[in-house]
Formats: sequence, structure tokens, C-alpha cells
Amino acid sequence: MDDFGMDRPELNGSLMSLEFGPGGRIFQLWASDPNAQEESEEFQFVGPPIQMGEELAEDYFPGTILLGARTDPEDPWIVSRNARATHTGDDDDPGVVTFEYEFSFLEELEATGKFYEISGKMPQIVWELGIKNRSRRSIEIGELGFPLALNNVLDGFPRTDHGTREMFYDRVHVHKFIGGAASYVYAQRMPGIGPGLLIYPGGDTRWEFYNHVQASLNTTYQWEGIPVVYVHSRAAIEREGWPEWFYGHSSTVLEPGETRRYEMRFATADRIFTDGPIGALAMAGRPAFKLFPAAVVPIDTGISLEIAGATPTRFWSDIPVEMENDSDEHGGFCHITAIEGPGTVRVGFEDTAGRDSETQVLFTKPISELIQARADWIVDHQVVREGPLKGAIVPADNMTAESFTDIRHFASPFSIKCCLGEALFLAEKNASLPVKIEIDAVDDFLEMFVETTLRNPADGSVGCVLPTTAGTAACFGYPDVYPITALLYGAMARVAVGYGARRKPEEYLALAGETAIALWTHALSDPVLDGPIPLMSYMPGLVDQLEHAGMIEPASELRLLIDERWSRLAEQRYAFAPAGFWEADAFEEVLAAARHEGNLELKDRIFRCLTSAKSLSPSWWWYGSDKRWGNGPEGNDAALDNGELCLGAPTVSNSCLLFSIFGRDYAHLPEHMVRLAFAGMLSVWALVREDGAAGMSFTPDAASAHFGMAPTTGDIGISLFHYLRWSGAYVLPSLGKSLLTFGCKFDVEEQKHTEIFSIRPWDGVGRRIIVRQVGMEVETTVGMLEELRFDSRKRSARVSLQNTSDKDLVTELVVKGMWGRRCQAAGITYAVEGGAIRVPVQMPAHGKARIDIEVCE
Repeated sequence: MDDFGMDRPELNGSLMSLEFGPGGRIFQLWASDPNAQEESEEFQFVGPPIQMGEELAEDYFPGTILLGARTDPEDPWIVSRNARATHTGDDDDPGVVTFEYEFSFLEELEATGKFYEISGKMPQIVWELGIKNRSRRSIEIGELGFPLALNNVLDGFPRTDHGTREMFYDRVHVHKFIGGAASYVYAQRMPGIGPGLLIYPGGDTRWEFYNHVQASLNTTYQWEGIPVVYVHSRAAIEREGWPEWFYGHSSTVLEPGETRRYEMRFATADRIFTDGPIGALAMAGRPAFKLFPAAVVPIDTGISLEIAGATPTRFWSDIPVEMENDSDEHGGFCHITAIEGPGTVRVGFEDTAGRDSETQVLFTKPISELIQARADWIVDHQVVREGPLKGAIVPADNMTAESFTDIRHFASPFSIKCCLGEALFLAEKNASLPVKIEIDAVDDFLEMFVETTLRNPADGSVGCVLPTTAGTAACFGYPDVYPITALLYGAMARVAVGYGARRKPEEYLALAGETAIALWTHALSDPVLDGPIPLMSYMPGLVDQLEHAGMIEPASELRLLIDERWSRLAEQRYAFAPAGFWEADAFEEVLAAARHEGNLELKDRIFRCLTSAKSLSPSWWWYGSDKRWGNGPEGNDAALDNGELCLGAPTVSNSCLLFSIFGRDYAHLPEHMVRLAFAGMLSVWALVREDGAAGMSFTPDAASAHFGMAPTTGDIGISLFHYLRWSGAYVLPSLGKSLLTFGCKFDVEEQKHTEIFSIRPWDGVGRRIIVRQVGMEVETTVGMLEELRFDSRKRSARVSLQNTSDKDLVTELVVKGMWGRRCQAAGITYAVEGGAIRVPVQMPAHGKARIDIEVCE
């Protein structure tokens, strides 16, 4: 037992106070917000002492040391932790708390810890750890890890509006970054308010590896577990038999009498309006990364690394890349472009203090090629050709290319949701980039599976499980399948208008309207239990489709139902718990409801909560990713444990919500929100292989059974649908930079004393171009925009388009922002209505078209 018994030592700093318990571990860590206008309430960041099988969470509180060592390379590693510690601090110096740690079976090692505060503009609590070899022989330390059990368990609250609010205010999201000297763990309060807790290595210490405590991953709690960060991790990898992680694994040898010192620091940071961890690290003199536009980009563009907090002396990469870099006393910059094809690149730098920092980025094939490859793979491997499920588009194993046709795979709603999601992606893709065999596959899916097995033609109800492969679906009360099915029919109506399909547009729209209205009859019978439903934010667009087609009655009924629902939803302060379970995709419909009702307070709350769940950790698997883990409410058969599922469906949908604020002019747009939007939108392409196979997520945690790319396609179709709907070429103004661009190459040319702007999209869709700083927008209904050129006075413009299909097509080109009341194109004069002109453009099969537009009045 610890000799300080119940008299627990405390350390009270400027912004933080720590209370220590058994083993010298931190049992409570209170922090206050440094940016509060007045004295603010403190927040407690250490997690609760919960049971995890045969282990306790308190054994992994901050201040715990996992130590593994051996005296001979042929011996097994001996692993221990600081179960006991002696408080040796001076009672007359309350500003310092020191411990002598004891490690069972490792008597040869002497370990001491010292906690104290460095005051100043950025107060920091420092934990100095010294490990000494007091034996007469060399000792190899192969494991030095620090568990950080923080307050991220989302259980213990009633699923009411008040209960959800309590959960948000009492819990945190834990964001991690492992990158050598630039590593950190950041605990962000869920409602996006301060304070936040930043934990990072100090001095010469660097982190090389992380995982979550395995016992914490195999519980029924709603959380992603307890993270452990490692200075040395060779013993952990060898002991567990895990594959080597991204940055390798080290050990160190202590000679007799030698002492090695390590350092960890704790500080407060704020990420409400800025990317606080980056600013705090820089202020503390620690190296920090920023990436732009994302950590996942197509090979035909590049990635910029901005370095703060350190002066780089050299940049390096593990494979050849083209580098342009610069540095000064304030930081550095490096732009990298791939030269050896798609793949991951490990890139880093050494700074003037001799510290190494690194990260991993990913270059993909051009997105247009990935979109087509994904569609091809679905048609080739996920369409059932025979048997009771003939015509269905089902999930598949992306390693073996085997589709899931066993009835056991359809015992949960998740599988049906995945089927509908893949079909929705195909339909949305073909609305712009049609291919006949893909359109036929979706029509077969609707006729041979949805309408014979899932959707009851009598009342529009949609089932979510299959009791038998020979029967029809059951369980019609799962709301998530209704918007997907309705939007699927709506997308096919657009396909029918452009390229053509088996049915008329009105036929698809009639089924879309019936399905959407059936949601209220069969799945929303109790308004008190209503929670946000993914994809519901697209319902007003379906209403517009119905009205445009002259289907006034179903459009009016659906609009009234949406109005009533969103009015009720907007009355809740924290309507972020769908189906009684917190998920990151809950924000989508609530934001639509807040905008519908003009509830600015709720809208602001959503953006704060949304961004707090997104990571700015600059690795390709974390950057822009939303919180998601394996234990979900839908009975997902693929969920083996609570391992974090990075880059999943909420990542793209919530990035789309951030993109929605780019649709208007603004006085100020926080840079970190732009980076979250860009990074999250592009990240989904890390999940799509060059051949079109795809996984639903990526798990970087070696301790999880999910480690690596998900072997199943899962619900990636929904992610890709969001991308197709919202992606575009954006040119945005910025306070810190001249311009921010996404999805395009932007150039300015001088012609006869006039500036000519040129925008060439690379987003893979080519549906829209938005040049926000001059108020110019172009959109096409079918085909791809190849280039937009216009003069700075907006008197003339040239639009180049491409038709990738095998049929002559006519697209409606919508151009907003021309400086005049009337414009002429192809000899025809068009009046500007609502700020836009609408020009029909004929495009030859597999050909290109160009239209010149001139202001004439």
C-alpha cells in the first residue's frame, strides 16, 4: 500500500489542480478556461473508476507508468506498472509533488516522479520521470507507456434532452496524434466549450506509438476506450504479437548507474474558435503540424505542411517526393507532391533543437478514376446474380471480393442500410456521370429486391431485416432506411431526366414521395421518441423535385410533415442522441431543423458540438475524421470491439455541414473549420482502393480486432453519396492567405489589361464551381465541368464541359454572378432571373462542349 494513505497529495497550479491517489496516479485533474471572460467553473478530466472485466479504469489513470524491461536479449520481457508509490515531497513546498515508484519484479530499476508548474503566459504542469539502473548489469527498456484514462465514457445519462445535455457538458472527446516530438493527446469538451486539456511530451521526449487498453475495448460502454501513449514500444508489440505500426518501435539500454529522463506536460487549450492544440503547442515551444487542403489528396495535387513552434532545419520523406520548403525563426513550410504514384508518404522534419517530428499523408489516384472504379467494383462484385437475393446490391468482403448473401448477414438493420447506401451512391453518380450498365443495376435492385422484398407497395413501408431469404422483410419501424430509399428513387428520377432509365421521372418520384411519407406512419409513431435521422436534411430537395414535376399533393403533405417535425426538433437544446445512442451523424438533421426555424442559438451549438467531435490530428486516418467506434445501436455484425472507426460515414456528412457555410459571403471564416471541412470531405477516398474495392472505415489501433482497413464495404456508399452531393470546386477568400481552394486548380492570367480567372476542377464530380470572393457560381445538371474562364469584371465567361456517357445529352447550365441583366450565349439572349441564367447545352457522346457567355445589357 502507499504510505500516504488517505491523505492524498495535491498540486494547485494557475489553471489546473491535481489530486494524487494510489501509485502516484492522478485521480482528479481540474482545469479552468483561460479564455473565460470571468471566473469560470472548473472541469474534471480524469475518467470514472469503472470496472472493465477483471480490470479497473483507475489502474490506467494519468500518472500510471507501464514499464517493460529485460537483462538479456534472449529473455522474455518483464512488464509491470506503478501499483505502489511513496510520496517524498516537501510539505513546505506545495508547488512540487514528488514520488518514488515501485515496480513489481523490476527491483533493478529505480523510478522517481516530480510534478510542478511552469508559470507564465501559458502555465504548464510538468511531470518529470527519471528511471535509473541501480543494478550491475545492462537493462533494456522495451516498453515505456503512459495510459490516459480520461472522462470519455458516454454512459450513465437518461436519453432525454436534459440527459443528453448533461452528457455533453460532463464528457470529453479524446483526440490523439502520434508524431514524434509533435505528438499530443487533446481532451475536448463535447459541447465545444473550454477548457480543453492538452497532454504532450516535453523536453527531448517523443512518442512513437499508441493503442487503447484492450480491456477497455471489450466492454459494453459507449466509448472508444483508454488510450496509452508510448515512448518505447518494442516490448508491447512483441508481447502482443501485433504487426509493426507506422513509425516503428524502439527500446533503449540503461547501463549500470545510468539514469534516463522523460517528460510529460499538461496545459489548457481552447479549440472553440481556433485550433487550440496547435497554438498551445507553438506557444510552449513544441513543434506542431498544420496540413492543407487535407491529409488525403489525389495525386494530381499536393499537400502543404505548415510548421509552428519550431524552426525546421531539414525535411525528409520515406519515399521520393517533390518538395518545396522554407523556414525561419517563426516556423516553416513544405509543399510535397507525389512523383512515384499513389500511396502513403511518411514525411517529417528535424528542428534546431534536434527534435524529430513526423506524420503520414496519403496520395490517391485522381478522384474521377476512383469514382468510376468504385462503381465498376459494385457492379462486378456486389450485385447478386442468382438465388433468392437476385438483383440485390449487398455488402462484400473487399479482400476476397465475396458478397454477403447468407441470411445471417441480414439479421440486423445495418446490412439493409448498407445495401441501400451502395445503390444510392450508384444512382447519384449516374445522375451526373451516367453509365448504362450501372443504371440497369440500380433498376434491377429496385425491381427485383426493394420492391419484391423490402418495400411494401401497399403502404410504402420499408423493412430492415430479412428473417428468411425466401420471404419478405420485417421490422418496419427503423427510420434510417426510409430517407435512403426515398432519395434513391429521387436520384433515379434525375437519371431518367438526363440519360434515361426504365421508368419515367414521375414514376420514380411518386415512389419517392410515398416512401418518405411512410416514414411518419410506420417509424415515427411516437413524437416523444423522435431523434435525428441521417439523410433527412435532403428531404426539402425531394419536395422541390416533386413540386417541379407537378406532384403538388404529395409535395405539400411531405413539406407539412417536415415543418412539424423540424419545429419540434428545434425546440430541443441537445437533440443529438438518435435511437437512444450518441452518434456523430446526429448533427445533420438537427442543423437543418435549426436553419428551418431560424434558431441561431441551436445552429451555433451544433457547429460547436460538431467540430469538437472532429479531429485536427494531422495523420491521414485522423485528419478531419469524426468520432465513431464499433459498438453501435444497429447490431452491426462487423463490430468486434469498441475500436475507433476512423473516416466513417459521419466524417463526410458533417464535413458537408461545414461546406454549407461556404455557400454565402461572410465576414470571417475560421481557418480550422475550413481545414476540418476540406480534410473530412477528401478523407473518404483513403477507403477506396485503386481497383474500386472499399472498406467502411480504418482503425489505427493495433489493440483492436478492427486494426487496419475494414474488410467489409459496410455503409461507405452513404459516405460517397454525401461526397457526390456536396463536392465542388471552391475558391474562397481568407484573412490569413490570399485564397483557399478546394477541388480545383485556380489561375489568374493577364489579357489586355484585364485579369482572366481560370478554374479547373479536380474533385472528380465537376458538378459545380463556386468562386466566392467575386460571387461567381456555375452548376451543371449532367456531365462534368472541365473549366470555367471569366474576366474579373464578369462581363464574359467561357464554360467547357465533358460528356462521359455513350449518348448525346443536354445539360442545363446555371450561371450566377454575371454583371448584367441579360446575357447572350450561342446567339440566344437569356434574361437574368434570381441572379442566374439557365442555358441548355448539347453535349455529344464521349465528347466535349464549350459555351461562351457575354453580358449584353
